[in-house]
Amino acid sequence: MGEEGRVEFEPMPGFHKLESLWRIEYKATALEPVITQAATEEAKTEISDLIGKTYAKEEIDLVPLVMGDKAIITGNAVKGLFRHLISAQLTAAGVPVCVQDVKLGEGSQVPPERKKQCEPENPCFICTWFGTASRQGALHFSILESTKPLREVLVSEPIPMIALSDQHKAAAKRAFALIAPVRAGTEFRGWIKGENLSEEIIGAIAEVAEMSKMGFVQFGALKTRGMGAMRIEIARIEKYRTVPKFELEKAYEGDELAGFLGRCRERYHALLTRGGRGAER
Repeated sequence: MGEEGRVEFEPMPGFHKLESLWRIEYKATALEPVITQAATEEAKTEISDLIGKTYAKEEIDLVPLVMGDKAIITGNAVKGLFRHLISAQLTAAGVPVCVQDVKLGEGSQVPPERKKQCEPENPCFICTWFGTASRQGALHFSILESTKPLREVLVSEPIPMIALSDQHKAAAKRAFALIAPVRAGTEFRGWIKGENLSEEIIGAIAEVAEMSKMGFVQFGALKTRGMGAMRIEIARIEKYRTVPKFELEKAYEGDELAGFLGRCRERYHALLTRGGRGAER
């Protein structure tokens, strides 16, 4: 433990010094139907036409976000989920994690398990890698894109959802909705790029992938209603050196990738353990 309860972790060289660049390629497979709501009314009409059936309602209420002919999940949504899960796990382990001022509503207090927003020269583990409101992080998350066209991954029949009144155990007024998610089994592909990554942060990313195997990583809407679980699998990691020239230094695949991820998770687990020892003091 350092000053002010700080748990030591491997420091980043800093954005002024680029030692290595990383690319983590992964796939995310839907374990349940997934809905990332589109922003336009036109998208609802387009997807209704793709399904090609007529319903009691004029249009479908929730449809996937689409780019080109593929269903997508935004990089911002992926980054936010990774940041939340890693932050919460670190907090439970006693590793200091800050709460950014922009996340606090008027009159809100910093939770007792967290600390005030980091000073720029002394970032916590999360701010180091995910950034702050005033500085971008060292991790960059791509858009997740379905490997098959939207027509092939949409559910064949929209799913009806009815809200029930707790008092009368009957359908609440105007609470009937039609949902058209992408189906379970749909595969998405994407990547995470990083600057000067440590084995600890790679281990944290691998830890989230491990959580996802049992359905604990969810994207999109209606997560409490049987939707959104995704299994994340890291497929390949590339490390590039930047000096004396930019070139591929190492590519991890297959058994070598599994061994590397295992070592990185051990480093991350050691960080969690150091936090636990600090909390006991």
